[in-house]
Amino acid sequence: MTRTKFFTILFLMSVAFMFTKIYQHNLFIKISYEKQRLGNKRNELKKQKNELLVQLYKLKNQHEVKRIAQEKFGMQPMKLSQIITVTSKDL
Repeated sequence: MTRTKFFTILFLMSVAFMFTKIYQHNLFIKISYEKQRLGNKRNELKKQKNELLVQLYKLKNQHEVKRIAQEKFGMQPMKLSQIITVTSKDL
């Protein structure tokens, strides 16, 4: 093998190695940004989950349900005169 051919092959291998390293570095940066984006989305979803849990527990509160029923839907507590008793004769 001639000396020129050896240095040409060595040079081409060095260039290929450099391009491989550049590709790896770019891939690493791309994956890092993707990880950061997914981490931000995860935090946003956790925040949304917590807000929904607070809303759920608030709606499970009997006093809150009563307040919403009276204010939003205009419902009133049942009066004794509105209660109808059913006996076996009525059936």
